[in-house]
Amino acid sequence: MTRKMKALVKAKAEKGLWLQEVPVPKIAPDEVLIKIERTAICGTDMHIYGWDEWAQKNVPVPLVVGHEYGGTVAAVGSTVKRVKIGDRVTGEGHVVGRRSRNARAGRFHLDPDTKGIGVNLPGAFAEYLALPEFNVIPLP
Repeated sequence: MTRKMKALVKAKAEKGLWLQEVPVPKIAPDEVLIKIERTAICGTDMHIYGWDEWAQKNVPVPLVVGHEYGGTVAAVGSTVKRVKIGDRVTGEGHVVGRRSRNARAGRFHLDPDTKGIGVNLPGAFAEYLALPEFNVIPLP
């Protein structure tokens, strides 16, 4: 049986967000499952809510939105080394690829395969978020 969670979803290609039940994300070996405790709204979320021209071109529907967040580690994949269950964390919202020349050279901001949490990938306006360990930022 698939575990469910509540999330704010851009469910339709129109103005608005919808509270829905969606599956809790499954994590890959290099991912961390974060129990979301706090979120914030930024301008990007307002564009998505309003479904303006930028959002229409960039956001797949349906999608859990939100990329400003903090929480605790609920589970770790088998290869995760930097964080453990119970750690307080947040995360970088831009998930980069690993194949491009720029990414391999450490110029992650120039990676053409970059995807945004809550923009192109499932986001944090939910009870849980799966995030690559590379993007997880431990908090004091």
